[in-house]
Amino acid sequence: MIDLDIIVVGELNVDLVFTGVTSLPEMGKEKIVKDMNFTMGSASAIFASNIAKLGMKVGFIGKLGNDEFGEFMLQSLKERNVDVSHIVKDDGLKTGITVSLSFPDNYAMVTYPGAMDDLTIRDIDFDYVREAKHLFLSSYYLQPGMKEGCSELFKRAKENGLTTSFDPGWDPSENWDREAIFRVLQHVDVFLPNEQEALNITGVNDVESALDMLNEKVETVVIKKGSRGSIAKKGDKLIKADVFKVKVIDTTGAGDSFNAGYLYKYLHGGSIKDSLIFGSACGGIATTKLGGTTASPTLEEVEEFLEERTREVEGTISY
Repeated sequence: MIDLDIIVVGELNVDLVFTGVTSLPEMGKEKIVKDMNFTMGSASAIFASNIAKLGMKVGFIGKLGNDEFGEFMLQSLKERNVDVSHIVKDDGLKTGITVSLSFPDNYAMVTYPGAMDDLTIRDIDFDYVREAKHLFLSSYYLQPGMKEGCSELFKRAKENGLTTSFDPGWDPSENWDREAIFRVLQHVDVFLPNEQEALNITGVNDVESALDMLNEKVETVVIKKGSRGSIAKKGDKLIKADVFKVKVIDTTGAGDSFNAGYLYKYLHGGSIKDSLIFGSACGGIATTKLGGTTASPTLEEVEEFLEERTREVEGTISY
């Protein structure tokens, strides 16, 4: 029996990240970039790796092609102490890849989904899920095979005593399927969209209205606003957090690192305030190097980072 803190259900793909991009590509023209990195990609894998690096025991459920990219992903997760015993390798599928253009304050991505399209509720071993204390799912819109069974997944996790969290990710179709995602949210404890995702899912025009609407369906809602920090609401409690001042190299995976920090603190009984601070620290540190996991901190590094910024910590929070 494997004793796990958290089970991650999610997509798996490799990343090819270009940095030093001066502008977006144009048809019929070629652009030169300053650097590149081939690395483990996918929001789910980055989150799993980063929360494992903080000391949590993490298992992963996903699907890969039986190919070189798939083997690279498996080995990368293993090296980061993530249990991969329930990742399916399918001979008939290809492992996905994302090409990312990384700018100092934003990014643009193109993704070939590959095997991530084919993960379904039938691939979920609920005996394995029951071995964990918490279930996390991200990139909902990139996993069409999981959409139909997603509500059941969260419902059964809750019935088995797990707490749950959910980061929807971007919807490439931009349809957002509000009715379906609201069915999922009724079984979610912590919802972690970014600002534009929250606005698109709710159909409102400002983040605080989105926060209020989502908070009617989920106990705790945390909305990430990139370089403008984050905002969270639980019941009548509303808290805002600014970002920490760091030298930004690459924003790839910063939101996933924030999730890892926030949920680490949440799973250790931390308040919304403490969880926001810890998430902001992890997200900030993660932007200081190239790649989504390269700069991901250990628990000791986060604690040292916060200790060195005692005055800044208090200034990041407002009510």
